Amino acid sequence: MADELVMTNGKILERDFIPIVEDDKYKGHLWAYRDVTLNKTYSKSLEKQKQKYYSIIANMNLGLVEVNNNDEILMVNQSFEDISGYSAHELIGKKGGQVFAVENGVETIVQENEKRKKGQSNSYELKVKNKAGEIRYWLISGAPNYNLEGEVVGSIGIHLDITELKSLEFQKEKLLEKLEKSNDELQEYAHIVSHDLKSPLRSIYALVSWLKEDNKGKLDDISLQNFAHIETTLEKMEQLITDVLNYSSVGADNTEKVNVNLNSLVNELLTMLYVPENIEIKISNSLPVVKGDKTKLQQLFQNLISNAVKFIDKEIGSIIIDVEDLKSHYKFSIQDNGIGIDKKFHDKIFKIFHALNKSKDSTGVGLSIVKKIVNLHEGEIWLNSEPNVGTSFYFTLKK
Repeated sequence: MADELVMTNGKILERDFIPIVEDDKYKGHLWAYRDVTLNKTYSKSLEKQKQKYYSIIANMNLGLVEVNNNDEILMVNQSFEDISGYSAHELIGKKGGQVFAVENGVETIVQENEKRKKGQSNSYELKVKNKAGEIRYWLISGAPNYNLEGEVVGSIGIHLDITELKSLEFQKEKLLEKLEKSNDELQEYAHIVSHDLKSPLRSIYALVSWLKEDNKGKLDDISLQNFAHIETTLEKMEQLITDVLNYSSVGADNTEKVNVNLNSLVNELLTMLYVPENIEIKISNSLPVVKGDKTKLQQLFQNLISNAVKFIDKEIGSIIIDVEDLKSHYKFSIQDNGIGIDKKFHDKIFKIFHALNKSKDSTGVGLSIVKKIVNLHEGEIWLNSEPNVGTSFYFTLKK
């Protein structure tokens, strides 16, 4: 017979009562005392911790399921009951894969359970059906469950319902497919319109040339001047159509990006461009290699350099190309000493059809193409300029 005594100093003693009997007569008794303070304190602490974690598990917003090695459910928390629609009574002893999984879900669960039997933790997505018959998507993080001998006796899985996220993901995929299809149709339409518009322009141009040839020597200066205006207008129209087609094509980012040596690209470009003798183009630093679309990058530098050449009005022209190495990008600059651009136009020049110079060479599309190319290479473009002093265009390209 044993009982417990709590001493005034907080110690807990376990007392054993041993009666002393001689010739069937009670002679007295012995008391044996044992200090069990540490064991009792540890036991109470363990019980408190158990209640604490049981409360956390029962009330957390993640569904928890414990299964044995046969995938038979041993325990579920309240959150799992909420997301599955089943009560614990309905689930205990059932195989999770057979209750919830649809399509190839059973095979997935079997494969993941085999991994946990080998002591592996893993995470995976599973398409399931709840008690109401609704299709849901769960993100499951599973870990092996061990007994005191270190043997795997099952697993514990944390379940998060990600149905709403998957729905947004599916919507995004459909939207991207629709957008890609629209872009393809728009580009095809631009090519068709370009061809259909250029054909009558060329016919008009040919007709004007025949009229001039047939009436050679008969036309006065005013008539010849009018014919020249018609030809100039036709050239500008054709250039505008070409630029619009180029603008629509730039948006189709379907070319595989490769390493592009910009130093070689720009030097080759300078040999092809017409640069008057009074203009000097200088590359301050060796230009880097970037990952991108070579054709579009050539368009980028060609537009900016040609623009600088076109608007230099000084007897001695200067264009300086430079680069600065930033953390994740390269920052380029193309500086000229041309006519400059008033600050009030700085926000407009990158918008399509905003040409500040009204010559037949300026359709207002070139800098819009430049901006699209920079954006495709995850960069930004801006400028500093002062009228009659010059302009500096700055842009970044991702490394």
